Amino acid sequence: MKNNHAMQWAARLAFITSLTLLVAKFGAYYLTDSKAVLSDAIESIINVVTGAFLMLSVTVSNKPVDENHPYGHGKIESFSAGLEGGLIIIAAIVILVEAVPVFFAPQPPRNLGLGLYILGAAGAVNLVVGTYLMQAGKKYKSEALSADGRHLLTDFYSSAGVIIGLLLFRLTGYQWLDPLIACLVALNIFIPGIRILAKSFKNLMDEADPELLERIVQGLNTIKKPGWLYPHKLRALRSGRYHHVDLHISLPHYWTLTQVHEAEQEITQALLDALGEEGDIMIHVDPCEPPYCPVCEVDDCAERSDEFTSASNWSVKEVISARATDTYGPLQL
Repeated sequence: MKNNHAMQWAARLAFITSLTLLVAKFGAYYLTDSKAVLSDAIESIINVVTGAFLMLSVTVSNKPVDENHPYGHGKIESFSAGLEGGLIIIAAIVILVEAVPVFFAPQPPRNLGLGLYILGAAGAVNLVVGTYLMQAGKKYKSEALSADGRHLLTDFYSSAGVIIGLLLFRLTGYQWLDPLIACLVALNIFIPGIRILAKSFKNLMDEADPELLERIVQGLNTIKKPGWLYPHKLRALRSGRYHHVDLHISLPHYWTLTQVHEAEQEITQALLDALGEEGDIMIHVDPCEPPYCPVCEVDDCAERSDEFTSASNWSVKEVISARATDTYGPLQL
């Protein structure tokens, strides 16, 4: 509950900041009539729209699992990030449409002094709030907060570029610098927009997350015990802060149901600890087979058909394989 309040506060901060800076930047554009400043102001429109959707997505994503959403509501954060990426790309195109014609009909900026002060203050605010949102997104595993933080940091770099460019204009008087800066701003936000959009698609399509899989396998290796053999067919998906994990593992075929249940409970808790978030673990147990004996560390096994040789730590490649035999060639089951 504490995390929910913190995430909602961060989302509200992002929206209020974006709305305030939108007014400030359009005020700076009104003063300067600069296409470079206009490009920065247009980007702020996107910040306001995505900030509003961010508040909604953070509220919805924190709702508990229900009958209609057995994996939680976290996917809305991927929608939020995708919306932000798409709108950033649209903003870049609009900026180019506004800026390119000015190369052929230059309109020199005016009243740069006050306009530059406004942009400088706006950039500083974006830097502080963007950094905070990035940290909050990492801490609370929120894709939407991280995406908005990246966008605000991109906005900071855009503002810095606009300020530097307009200072150069004041020094040189070259009128083509103003539309050139606007075009550079468009390109500067276009590339991060593509990245944000691509990442949201990957999450919506449940693309495998190498870092998540590594954490899961490390968790298994941490509590690995004799008799736990060949975990395989690991599948994991994330929906906001909610995780769902499927795993197959082989246990001694002569173990009682109680022993199997205890092993399942230990493995489940280890995976939940490794994830550090909400989720559910589905474990499918397979009976061991004679070819497993060389890597089985059970000392008092009355049904051992071969001597124990060695058992190394499991790797991600092994654990995500479809079957134990896909990775361990000598096993002919």
